[in-house]
Amino acid sequence: MASFEGYHPLLTRRYRFDWLTRFNLKNVADLTQQELSPTADWINATMRDTMDRRKLVWGIEDRATHKLVAWGGFPTLDLGEQTGQVYVLGRPLPTADQQEILERLVAFGRDELQLSTLTLQTAKHLDPEALEAAGFNSKSPQHWEWHRYR
Repeated sequence: MASFEGYHPLLTRRYRFDWLTRFNLKNVADLTQQELSPTADWINATMRDTMDRRKLVWGIEDRATHKLVAWGGFPTLDLGEQTGQVYVLGRPLPTADQQEILERLVAFGRDELQLSTLTLQTAKHLDPEALEAAGFNSKSPQHWEWHRYR
């Protein structure tokens, strides 16, 4: 089973998704609102899990400003069952930008990882309009699902 090493960077019109290790530690710590040492530990654990195919998480940078604005991806993956969780956390972004990021994650999960179901359970900071445009359906205000065959 190959690692996820080749899955970076991913590009959208406005954003670049890359490994958290590609960003300045202080910028990641500021974005995640943690001290440097816990941030470094989190990045190392996340990258270890990514290379072991248990999760797939990127830092998300605005391509025009080169500022880290979010992190997101698939914090839980079950490739055998073709399911995963998806999330995007970070600075507040306009609805159109949220939609661009979510659509890229859904396309990647569908096309590259062959996922059939995605769940998103931390949606309070995401606009429902962006979630719906990316193909998610609300199960409750904080629980959204995307299905390949619906």
